[in-house]
Amino acid sequence: MRNRCILSLLICGALLYYALPELKLHGNGLATYFAWSWLTLLMMAIAGNLAAILYTPKRKKVITSPMKGNKENKRGYMRG
Repeated sequence: MRNRCILSLLICGALLYYALPELKLHGNGLATYFAWSWLTLLMMAIAGNLAAILYTPKRKKVITSPMKGNKENKRGYMRG
C-alpha cells in the first residue's frame, strides 16, 4: 500500500512538472477555469496520498514461539 502511494505521488509530481508551463492560470476564459480545477484535483490527489502514507498504522512484528503452534505441547506433555 505504501509503495503504491509513493508511486502515485511521483506520478502527480511528473504531471505537475509537465502541465504547469502549459496551463493558463490568469484570465477569464474556459482554459483558466480548467487549469484551476485541474490543479485543485491534483492537490486533492497529492493530499490523499500523503494522508495515506502518514496515517497508515505501522505493522507490529509478530513473534511466534515454537510452542504456540504445536498441538502436542499445549497440554504440557508430549504424546507418545
